[in-house]
Amino acid sequence: MEHPAHRGETMPIGLHDSHQHSFMVWTTHSLFAACPTYHLTGSLVEDDDAHMKVALGYGEMGISAHLQASKTGNTRFFTSNTHSSVVLQGFDQLRIEGLLCDVTLVAGDGDEAFPVHRAMMASSSDYFKAMFTGGMKEQDLMCIKLHGVNRIGLKKIIDFIYTAKLSLNMENLQDTLEAASFLQILPVLDFCKVFLISGVSLDNCVEVGRIANTYNLTEVDKYVNNFILKNFPSLLGTGEFVKLPFERLAFVLSSNSLKHCTELDLFKAACRWLRYEDGRMDYAPKLMKNIRFPLMNPQELINHVQTVDFMRTDNTCVNLLLEASNYQMMPYMQPVMQSERTAIRSDSSHLVTLGGVLRQQLVVSKELRLFDEKAHEWKVLAPMDAPRYQHGIAVIGNFLYVVGGQSNYDTKGKTAVDTVFRYDPRYNKWMQVACLNEKRTFFHLSALKGHLYAVGGRNAAGELATVECYNPRTNEWTYVAKMNEPHYGHAGTVYGGYMYISGGITHDTFQKELMCFDPDADKWTQKAPMTTVRGLHCMCTVGDRLYVIGGNHFRGTSDYDDVLSCEYYSPALDLWTPIAAMLRGQSDVGVAVFENKIYVVGGYSWNNRCMVEIVQKYDPEKDEWQKVFDLPESLGGIRACTLTVFPPDDISGSPSRESPLSAP
Repeated sequence: MEHPAHRGETMPIGLHDSHQHSFMVWTTHSLFAACPTYHLTGSLVEDDDAHMKVALGYGEMGISAHLQASKTGNTRFFTSNTHSSVVLQGFDQLRIEGLLCDVTLVAGDGDEAFPVHRAMMASSSDYFKAMFTGGMKEQDLMCIKLHGVNRIGLKKIIDFIYTAKLSLNMENLQDTLEAASFLQILPVLDFCKVFLISGVSLDNCVEVGRIANTYNLTEVDKYVNNFILKNFPSLLGTGEFVKLPFERLAFVLSSNSLKHCTELDLFKAACRWLRYEDGRMDYAPKLMKNIRFPLMNPQELINHVQTVDFMRTDNTCVNLLLEASNYQMMPYMQPVMQSERTAIRSDSSHLVTLGGVLRQQLVVSKELRLFDEKAHEWKVLAPMDAPRYQHGIAVIGNFLYVVGGQSNYDTKGKTAVDTVFRYDPRYNKWMQVACLNEKRTFFHLSALKGHLYAVGGRNAAGELATVECYNPRTNEWTYVAKMNEPHYGHAGTVYGGYMYISGGITHDTFQKELMCFDPDADKWTQKAPMTTVRGLHCMCTVGDRLYVIGGNHFRGTSDYDDVLSCEYYSPALDLWTPIAAMLRGQSDVGVAVFENKIYVVGGYSWNNRCMVEIVQKYDPEKDEWQKVFDLPESLGGIRACTLTVFPPDDISGSPSRESPLSAP
């Protein structure tokens, strides 16, 4: 029976059962991709100006045709669907019969001769094209010895060139790879990559990785790394783990994508690898730099780490233990002590929301949630110890600070609080830090140069112009230069080492001013004002633009309106530029920048007189708004940020992970 490939059909890559480790590829050979075209002049009863194209199929004859009318007459074009495969088959038959062959190839490891056609080899390989047309001495030789390939590999390559077929298994793979790499047969290299990737398992991933590294197969190497990261706990249970090369093991131990292993598990695995072969102990200092000792608890460090000889004798390892001890002794300073060994072992960043007041019951929430983009649903993290809305949030070193706000619903700010909490996503836990000097709500909080700045707001005593700075190194709040006038309901962001504050309300009057605070000079300066007055809006930075979004303003008839207009400020130009308006009004919202898009979360709509649950996304590149999803409930006074946490699939019902860290 004639093979489908000989009928000019392109067959998909076929994989045998992976346990059999065999592979068959059929393709339409690229050598004859350009098929001949036949021209026939005819006539059609059509307007000469019309251009008509009619597809005609002649499946049984192996012919396709189309008709095109033009001013110069009608031409019918024919294409043979079988010609290229017939020619390829014909060349193969000539090779088999030894007809018209003009050169003989011999592999470097033997004397077996392979008669071939120079034109055929040159059209399929840049290596042979250069050999036969570039003036090399082999150009005139009738027999050529190829020292870079062996007999098995050379035969595989020649068979593929003449048949467009390739069968692979683990026995012939490396011979084929070596020949394809040496002779520059790119399709065969691609087939080898697919074969390797399709068969990766716990039993062979180390060997596949070695092959990928030897032949510089970047895609295969990347796939093996990802496979090991996903299956590392299972790999530890096999004998293959200790065969990993140092470079790959170091990569795995350093990766934030490594899941389902404790740092103690990883330390024990590294020790096991070091002891497997003589001479590996020289790698101990470099390997141990990838273990996150500060995230172990003291009992693990004492009972399992310090008892290992080289951890007590090698200077690098001793310093790693000192680093862990110092880190755990200073819990308040940890946000400004972050390094690759103290960071959460995760590459999963998400939009996170916190607190807010519920629409119906006017009950204040203490929920901390993240949005799982893949599952398109909200998932719950550890709640705050107390409910909050109108609070300030900021992130330092991937620690989330929640400052001030209110625990009870009160539009006048009389129930403002001064308490401050910090969330640690590594353990899904909260701890309390130093309180503000003044109770604040309706204020702005920024993280700038490793400090927190709480700006303005109000409390039971009235509106505030004061500004406080929190230093994590001392766990203290101190006053810095205050604003010229008290503000509440303002918004802020940071850029270029400065903090910018826009709008808000002063003495019951909505503002459009923009102020800039220099923390080094402890000084405020005025910048170009916004084009629109607004309060209870939000502000954020994307690139070199400072965006001001939404909010509300006084209508002038004892009522308020949503502000749908938005604009951005260019610090270099001291200039405001309008952008697309919001789809729906939102005031007193959460705002976060996630993957260079701006998310505006929940809040209050003054035009509709209600809290809202919507989340709107703004794309700065397209200047376009869209509604993307909803909160679980309508929440005003909610806050949002972007935080790196453990992948949502790893978040269990337990409120927290075990933490070695606690405040004294």
